[in-house]
Amino acid sequence: AFWIDQTEVTNKQYKACVDAGMCELPSSTSSYTHPSYYGNPEFDDYPVVYVNWDKANRYCEVWTGGDLPTEAQWEKAARGTVARTYPWGNDAPNKDFLNHDNNVGDTIVVKGYPNAASFYGTYDMAGNVWEWVNDWYGETYYESSSSSNNPLGPESGQYRVARGGSWGSYDDLVRSAIRNANDHSYTGYGIGFRCARSP
Repeated sequence: AFWIDQTEVTNKQYKACVDAGMCELPSSTSSYTHPSYYGNPEFDDYPVVYVNWDKANRYCEVWTGGDLPTEAQWEKAARGTVARTYPWGNDAPNKDFLNHDNNVGDTIVVKGYPNAASFYGTYDMAGNVWEWVNDWYGETYYESSSSSNNPLGPESGQYRVARGGSWGSYDDLVRSAIRNANDHSYTGYGIGFRCARSP
């Protein structure tokens, strides 16, 4: 019932919005090991990092005509129709499925693990970079929510949610059900995003 980006938003995609004057630069143009990352053609197809929730949300709204996915949308895209533990299935994570546990030591090109796509054909929903989603963080929201059908998250809160784990995350943090809370102003070398929209 919705569209979601097949990959995390790349440096090249985000730069097009910045160059058009509609988005703000990331807070750093480096990555963990690459001093020249954003704006360097060598890394055009790598996920943009150092983008806080507000910048990510603006990109989705003004550049794609959509929004950051809700937690429910993100998890549906990651887990498929049978609630897979990981996007590729229930087999434990390993270096053939995802970029995590410092097995590469930085981000990698999107779609770098073509055999680990989710049921819906989305890539890198585990590892590479954490992904901002639209929701406010509510620790017990899903236990107490009156709706199990596409819940939209709390109406307010202190933190925003990120999903999926990053290139530095251990096995327990790349399960599709894991949630992370961050201040909306947080940026870093391990967090990016993808967008969603209604059809």
